Amino acid sequence: MWINLIKTWLIEIPILLLFLWRYDKPARIVGLGILISASTWPFLVYYYSQYGGNIYLLELLVTLVEAFWIRSLWKTSWPFSLLVSFACNAISFGLGWMRLI
Repeated sequence: MWINLIKTWLIEIPILLLFLWRYDKPARIVGLGILISASTWPFLVYYYSQYGGNIYLLELLVTLVEAFWIRSLWKTSWPFSLLVSFACNAISFGLGWMRLI
């Protein structure tokens, strides 16, 4: 099960680097990106595995929480933070849903 978190990192960290390279050093983006995904991933896995539920709604909540983290850590605008978070989660979810990763 934890292999999925590693796959998430392999997808989302490069996207964070792509968007945030102007705001911070790469090592810090990677480190904070790992913490951001690690902070929301257990919530997503727990609620989906225990209660089923709407995975799209859960992904939306994760996207909002991660946007908040991005906004707080890198002092970006809300629209930019939401764009980065949505891109990370949409690509990660899409590749997993299509079973490409």
